[in-house]
Formats: sequence, structure tokens, C-alpha cells
Amino acid sequence: MPKVSPERLEATRRRVLDGARRAFAAYGYEGATVRRLEEETGLSRGAIFHHFADKDALFLALAQEDAEEVATLVDDHGLVGAMQKLRDKDAGWLGVQLEVSRRVRTDPQFASLWQHHLRSISRATQARLARQRDAGVVRSDVSIETLSAFLLLVYDGLVAQLATGMPVQHLDGVLDLAEQAVREDPPNDPRS
Repeated sequence: MPKVSPERLEATRRRVLDGARRAFAAYGYEGATVRRLEEETGLSRGAIFHHFADKDALFLALAQEDAEEVATLVDDHGLVGAMQKLRDKDAGWLGVQLEVSRRVRTDPQFASLWQHHLRSISRATQARLARQRDAGVVRSDVSIETLSAFLLLVYDGLVAQLATGMPVQHLDGVLDLAEQAVREDPPNDPRS
């Protein structure tokens, strides 16, 4: 049997992930049967499960990839910056996010595994807010934890709205409002 290069293995793994994302977004976790995974990836079940132990491991790999991407975006651009980038996400990415939310609610084992990723996004958000507070940009009358929770709720709501396929009215204004909510009010000018 010929040896497969690491590049070829990674390309096949990426193909599995991309096809699985489409299947999970279109059919949900339960509806993304092995047959549908085969159709979406264009690969056999053997090729798919060479890279992932089972469907659950495949779904978790997608969810982890997304969580890492969001944590990096938050670290680099803040949670509002990450929200601005949501408008560029396709239905597959958004559909997986809905499935993550549903599985967190209905699958205790998945919810337990997922807590690590939620904590990493929360930590990244809180660290950025703390840095901005130290720079005098973020309000000091509300705890970092509360500001982070507020922004995460806005983020989750935006993901849910976009994932339904419904347009978000006045998105720029909503994001401006979220950012203004965490910003320090400029000091009053005594000359005014």
C-alpha cells in the first residue's frame, strides 16, 4: 500500500471537515447520517472515519475549530470585532453554531466537554476588557465579568439570528450600541 503524504492526509481531513460542516448545517447533528456525510464530502465512510473516530468526534472537531477562531478574533479585535466578522460567515459555520447550542442544552456529555471552550472565549474577552480598562477605554463602574457576560449574550444572540437566515436589521447600529455600552464615558469638559 503506497504511503500517503502528510499534506494529502491534511487535505483529506480538511475535505471531511468542510463537507461535514455542510451536512451538519443542512440536516442538524442527528440528520447528518453517515450516508449524508459521504455525499457532502465525496468520500467513503472509511476515508471519513480514518480521520475521526466517529460522528461525535467529527462534530466536536468542527466546534473546537470555530471556538479557537472566535477566541483568536476576540483576543485580536475584541468581541465586538468578532461580531463584525460574523457577517462574513456562511450558513455552514452558523449552522454548526446552532447545533453546538442545541447540543449544549440537550447532551450533558457534550455540554461538559464544551465548557472548556466557553471558558477560553470568556477568558479572552475578559483579558481584552481588562487591558482596555487599564488603558482607560472601558468603563470602570461595572465589573469585567458583567461586561464580558453582556457582550457574550449579544454575540450569542447575533449568531442565533444570523443562523436562522434572517437579516439583522441595523447591524452596524446594534454593534455600535454594544461597544458604547462597555466604553468609559469621556470626562465632562469643565469648560462646557
